[in-house]
Amino acid sequence: MKSKIKFKLIHYVIKDLGYQLDKKKCLLTLERIKQTGILKYVLYLYLIFGNIFNRTVLFSNLYKKLILYKFLAGVVILVFESDTNFEDTTPNFKDNMTDISEMYDTIVIGSGPGGAIAALRLIENNEKVLIVEAGNAYDPDKIEHHSLAQTNLQFYKQGMNFCYGNIPMLFAEGSTYGGGSEVNSGLYFKLTEPYKSKLLKKSNITHEEWNSVEKKVEKLISVQIAPEGSFNGLKSALISGSKNLGLICEEIPRWREYSPVEEHKSMQASYLKHAEELGLEIVTQTEVVKLEPSDEFITVVSQKGNKVLNYRSKKIVLSAGTIGTPKILKNSGLLKDSIKFDFHPMTRCVVDYGSNVNHGDLFPPYQSWTNDNRFKFGYSVSTFPFVKATLASLGKFDNIPNPSQLVSYFSSTVLDNSYGRLLNFNGTLIPFAYISKKDREKIKEGFEILKNLLRSTSVNKVWPEKGLSPMTTVHIFGSLPIGDNKDIGLNGEVLKDTRIKVSDASIMPTAPWGNPQAVMMVLNEILMNRWIDLNK
Repeated sequence: MKSKIKFKLIHYVIKDLGYQLDKKKCLLTLERIKQTGILKYVLYLYLIFGNIFNRTVLFSNLYKKLILYKFLAGVVILVFESDTNFEDTTPNFKDNMTDISEMYDTIVIGSGPGGAIAALRLIENNEKVLIVEAGNAYDPDKIEHHSLAQTNLQFYKQGMNFCYGNIPMLFAEGSTYGGGSEVNSGLYFKLTEPYKSKLLKKSNITHEEWNSVEKKVEKLISVQIAPEGSFNGLKSALISGSKNLGLICEEIPRWREYSPVEEHKSMQASYLKHAEELGLEIVTQTEVVKLEPSDEFITVVSQKGNKVLNYRSKKIVLSAGTIGTPKILKNSGLLKDSIKFDFHPMTRCVVDYGSNVNHGDLFPPYQSWTNDNRFKFGYSVSTFPFVKATLASLGKFDNIPNPSQLVSYFSSTVLDNSYGRLLNFNGTLIPFAYISKKDREKIKEGFEILKNLLRSTSVNKVWPEKGLSPMTTVHIFGSLPIGDNKDIGLNGEVLKDTRIKVSDASIMPTAPWGNPQAVMMVLNEILMNRWIDLNK
């Protein structure tokens, strides 16, 4: 009954956008709205009033200009324009779940880059290691990158996470075996100055140590430049526009092998693959609730479906993510300090090239930036459903060109004096962000540079014509920064119980320039090796 009522609520949105009613897709749309947490109640209330008053022309026009309608329209477009057949997404292995009474040397919670690094280094140290992963495991070859299937199956809350605050943001977190490495494009950003010196000073790491470990990471994940001649159409506006404005524009290497077969070297294809060969044990679809330390061992209290499972280990590595890791520590009574976090806000625009340059989910590995390193620009997800959904978020619903002519680009900003905070509500950490007036102006400035960059080329149109797009981020980090958080030591160890260590983006002490994943991997490699040496 409830589904039928909600179905009727979104009926007119579907009709407004020109789609035929489809029960399966309607239910999928409702499921994605359901994943928005607190916001879903606002959305449902909004839809109720919309259904009551939408018959008046004045209200209808106003209604479509509001950000909530744009958000709903984006969700509907994404679902209705995407293939909803998820049958090819079978797990690539079965859980080798062992007797939970068995004692492990170390349990690693989470299998993203931080957890994968920890698992491999610990098992190389002849330890008996178990990974407990909240998401499921999927064969990367069976899921189309940046498809609706991927967001539904491999993202936490289907990619519908919201950071509340004075400028609300949508953010995405991977929730699958391999974590965020399985869902990103694999762009590899080295730590550069002035961010490098600042991070190394806070982490007590020398330049020589950093550079040495960085080379090892790059070799293991196969950091390479794309073959010459790739992505000529999609990169042309960015390259020529950057030249017109005097910006730096370079190809960014990726974790990818191109020959003999192209392969994204995610954690499943690199660190975890090696660890599995050495005897790594894995449990998926199991969410850790809290830790219960005793003198002899630490109990990991977890939930799998309706079952509560307790695992025992001598040591714990927490790699549950920027929000998940402090949540577990809070629930375990191991954190006192307030929890802040850092992030890179992103704004997006859509370009009409006037010719068929977009053939689907491509990743031209070129980015540009200003000489003062204040702003970075690049290609954003431009699969046909996603690029049309992005247009909807910008208020563009009518007279949409052929999607093959459309490409999305982003502007990213390193903030000066803004921050996020994780607030605890009944065991749930809800992210709030405060963006200062100075940084809001900085974000606007960067977005205008991006639009001017693109308009300086021969493209037909750039949307939005005025103002900002809604903000998003895929870079949330630094909720437990080493050197700044009173509960975390310089090696990422929990000071109340040094048998527990954090190994993920939580411990990053400063905001790096660009995608932080490569920086996080090198940092956690160094700190993981230090922690192992201390525990010998």
